[in-house]
Amino acid sequence: MFTDSQKDIHIEFSEGSGYYDEAVTLEIRGGGENRIYYTLDGSEPGMDGNLYEPGEPIVLEDATGDKNVYSARTDTSTAFLSDLVEKYSSGAEDPGYTVPDHKVDKCHVVRASVFEDGGYCLDTITGVYFVGFQNKSGYDNIYTASIVTDPDNLFDYETGIYVTGSTFENAKEEIFGPDGEGNDSVLENRSWYWWTSNYSNRGGDWEKEAEVTIFDEEKKLVLSENCGIRIQGGGSRGMLPKSIGCYARAEYGGSYKFQTALFEENIYPHKFVFFSGGDDNIFKLKDYLANTMERDLAFSTMDFIPCAVFLDGEYWGIYYITENYNRDYISDHYQVEEDNVIMVKNGELAEGKGKESKLFEGTVAYIAGHDMTLEENYEQACRLIDIDSYIDYYAAQTYIARVGDWPGGNYAAWRTRKNEGTEYGDCRWRWMLFDVNSGALSLDMVEADIFVSIPQSDVVFQSLYRNEEFRVQFAKRLLYIGREIYSEEKCLAFLEDYSRRMREPVAAGSLRFYNDGKREEFDRNVEDIGLFLEKRYDAIWDSLVRNMGEEWLEQNGIRK
Repeated sequence: MFTDSQKDIHIEFSEGSGYYDEAVTLEIRGGGENRIYYTLDGSEPGMDGNLYEPGEPIVLEDATGDKNVYSARTDTSTAFLSDLVEKYSSGAEDPGYTVPDHKVDKCHVVRASVFEDGGYCLDTITGVYFVGFQNKSGYDNIYTASIVTDPDNLFDYETGIYVTGSTFENAKEEIFGPDGEGNDSVLENRSWYWWTSNYSNRGGDWEKEAEVTIFDEEKKLVLSENCGIRIQGGGSRGMLPKSIGCYARAEYGGSYKFQTALFEENIYPHKFVFFSGGDDNIFKLKDYLANTMERDLAFSTMDFIPCAVFLDGEYWGIYYITENYNRDYISDHYQVEEDNVIMVKNGELAEGKGKESKLFEGTVAYIAGHDMTLEENYEQACRLIDIDSYIDYYAAQTYIARVGDWPGGNYAAWRTRKNEGTEYGDCRWRWMLFDVNSGALSLDMVEADIFVSIPQSDVVFQSLYRNEEFRVQFAKRLLYIGREIYSEEKCLAFLEDYSRRMREPVAAGSLRFYNDGKREEFDRNVEDIGLFLEKRYDAIWDSLVRNMGEEWLEQNGIRK
């Protein structure tokens, strides 16, 4: 509780961030005799802003009728450059993004700062107010989040992280050639979403300070903290909407970890992600399905929380709040020392020291280079990797017909550096599931024989598969996953819940980026994935018979 003392430099709003059915009459209290300035567009308040006059409150009504500002921009993806996409994009057509032809839903963002006479800022506060949302569609049974940052952090031509910006302009000659006829070496297999832009830039220089506020399904405040934000992902950086990583840092919020246990009790993440769905960015079903259904298997998965996101007050579509794989995640979930974690992602060291990625490369080289039919070699392989984790991971991905960008890419594994003498601190590699949003769970792949495609791009699997003990365990787990993990009852319940919770939120997100709710496409997508899961078990059995032989299966007690 702040006082009105002239010595009190702190300020506060008379009403807290939240949902309000009626207009909000907002006062700013505190600050002593110092002047208070405020903004309503997400920008940081300065002394050239709106001067707050005590006794003249700010009235906040339903803001949806206000003019679209940020959602009206067309520099947020190279896909808006339709002529260039048609001429130069390889392997990907124009996705059909549009600016909204309607007023998007909006919340009020109020930022206020108090300044002493010399111009020094003494205190800054931010509030977000969702007024009149009780009758709006697309927000039931999901979380809501507001990301507030100075608009220049997102949209500035030179430094904005959400736009094509100067980075794209400077790369145009390299991409399209000096004569505009195209640079074949750059454009080959380079779809529009890979074209170099501000949003492709990575690292600390492209992290911006923001305040993130999250409300749960009951619209109760669960998190409100300052943090760093970055654009997240690979090719999906060029798509809409973009995933946004949120980082807790002492310089923003006073701590290396967020103060809210978003996912599990007593687990406070260093980072979480507003995940847009990647290649599945319209329906956002595949990653959610795979991570949820496979969470009880012997590899890492992420929690997914459906969430509507507002960016500087304007509706920005449907996301999932997800965990992020890092040393904190591993330490929290597997009770190992945080500083003892090594993690490799797509062949590169994501956590660890120096050249510790060589440890993973050495494991790959050993297994690929030794005869796994020899018992002593297979036993050594099992000392290097958690074979249960490996088999569960590969069997699950085989079952959902994951192809294309896996297993040659989109993989991750972790181990401890030194043996801690605990269940998971034993220096063996364990696997981690992510990025299941492209080549998987597709009806046209229901008959796919993954036993043929995996060995072609994975020398470890190819070598291990020669070992009979491995083949027996792999076949048994594959069928277990079909019978138990992806049982008809579980799949039906999941898809029914997804349709109930997500149909209208996904429609609202589609309307935002395509001016089309795509409800029929939503229903068809759910139906197609349901048919895939319904038919996949029989196809997997047929694949086992073809590749292992019915007699061998029977001899090893493997039955349909």
